[in-house]
Amino acid sequence: MARALVFAAGLVLASGGSAVAGNKTSKVTIETDPPGAKVYFNLKEDGEVCTTPCTVDAPIGETPLIIEAENRRAIIENLVVPKKTARPMKVAYKLEAALGTLVVEGGVGATIKIDDEDHGKAPRRLDDLQAGAHHVVLEKNGKKIYDDFVEIEIGHEATITPSVASATPAPNLLDDAPAISATQAAASGSGAAHAPAIAVTAAVDAGFRQFTYKNNQSPLIQRDDTEAGQVLIGPIVEVWPTTLLGLGYLHGLSIYARYQLGVNNQAVSIKDPQSGMSGSTALSTSWSSLEVSVHHRWPIADVATVEVGAGYTDDRYQFEGGVIGGVSADIVPDAAYQAVRIGGRASLRVGGFEPFLTLENRLVLDGGAMEQRYKLGTSVNGVRGSLGVTRNIGDHFDVRLEASLTLYSWTFQPDTLDSMAPNADGGRDFIQNITVALGYTYF
Repeated sequence: MARALVFAAGLVLASGGSAVAGNKTSKVTIETDPPGAKVYFNLKEDGEVCTTPCTVDAPIGETPLIIEAENRRAIIENLVVPKKTARPMKVAYKLEAALGTLVVEGGVGATIKIDDEDHGKAPRRLDDLQAGAHHVVLEKNGKKIYDDFVEIEIGHEATITPSVASATPAPNLLDDAPAISATQAAASGSGAAHAPAIAVTAAVDAGFRQFTYKNNQSPLIQRDDTEAGQVLIGPIVEVWPTTLLGLGYLHGLSIYARYQLGVNNQAVSIKDPQSGMSGSTALSTSWSSLEVSVHHRWPIADVATVEVGAGYTDDRYQFEGGVIGGVSADIVPDAAYQAVRIGGRASLRVGGFEPFLTLENRLVLDGGAMEQRYKLGTSVNGVRGSLGVTRNIGDHFDVRLEASLTLYSWTFQPDTLDSMAPNADGGRDFIQNITVALGYTYF
C-alpha cells in the first residue's frame, strides 16, 4: 500500500513538473519599423499581446506571431524562442507599406482628387497608393465627371474610366472678356454637351485719358487735356450660336456685345499755353463705349488657348462746359472713334487662374469732331493691349481683373493760309482702363 502511494505521488510530481516545463517563457523584445504595431500570439481572437516596441514573456519554442499596423502589410510567421540564451532575445521587423495602383483612363484635362487631395490631371497612373477604399473625384469645367469610392488592393491595379461624353475633347472658345467657367471649358477642350452657351457679365471700368498735340501752333484754340477717374458701367453679353442650335462643330465661335456708359462727369485739366502747367477747368467729360464682334478660340493641349476676333467699336469722349478764360470750351473737342477692331488673345491656365494677354489693331473709320476740325484732311489709327486674369468662383460664376491701354495716333493737315484755323502736326490720345467684371455662364 505504501509503495502504491509513493508511486501515485511520483506521477503527480512528474505531471506537475511537465506542466511547468510546458509553460516556461523567456523575455523577448519586439521592435518594428515603423513603431506602433500590434502584436498577437497564436490567434488574434486571443487578444493583443503588446504594441511595439515592447518586451514580453514569450513561450519557449515555436509560437505563431501576427504583427499588424495601419496601412502596412501584416507579418505572419513563427516566433522561435530557444530554451537558453546568453542574453535577452530581441527581434525586429520592417513593416512594408500596403500599396496598390490606380489608373485613370480618359477624361483628358480633368482634375483628379483622391480623398480631397489633388493628384494632377487625367489621364494618369498613380502608383504607391495606400490599400483600401478611396474617394475618387474627377472634375472638368467645374463639373464632376466621376465620383465614386474605389477599392485599392495590395499589389494590384484598379482602373477607372469617366464617361465618354464628358471626356471627349472639342474646342470651346470664348470672347475677349470671357466668363471664367466658359474659359475653363475652352481651355479644357470639353465637348459640345459642356460648351458655353450664353455668358452675361457686369463690368465696371475706371478710365484715365490724356490727349497731347504734336507741334501745336494754335495753343489758344486747342489745348492738351487730361481726364482722370471716369467710371463706366455696363453689361457684356456673349452667345455661342452653334451650342444653342445644337450643332456639332465650331463650338468656339461666339458673338460678343459690350456697352458701357460713364456715370460720373469728371473735371478736365488743360495745359496753359504760357506757363505750360495744367490746371482744372469748368469743363466736364463723359465717356461711352460700344463693341460688337465675333470671336473664335482654340485650346492648346488643355493648358492654353488662342483666340482671334474682329468687329466694330465706338469709343466716345464728350465734353461739356462754357467759356474758359474768354475762349470757347471747344478748345477741347469731342472725340468719337468708330473703328474696325482686329485682334487676338492668348491665355494660360495656372491652377484655378487664367492669366491672359490681348492685342488688337483699330482701323478708325470716323474720328468725330476732332477729325472735322482739320478740313484739309486727317488720319488716325489705334492699337490696344491688355493684361488680366480670370478666376472661377463657382460652377458658373467668374471674376475678371484687367488693365488695358489704348493709343490713337493722329496726323493732321493744317490750313496754314487760315490764321483762325487750328494748326498742329498731329496728336496722341492715351486711354487707360482698369476693369473689374463679374460674370455668369450658362452651359
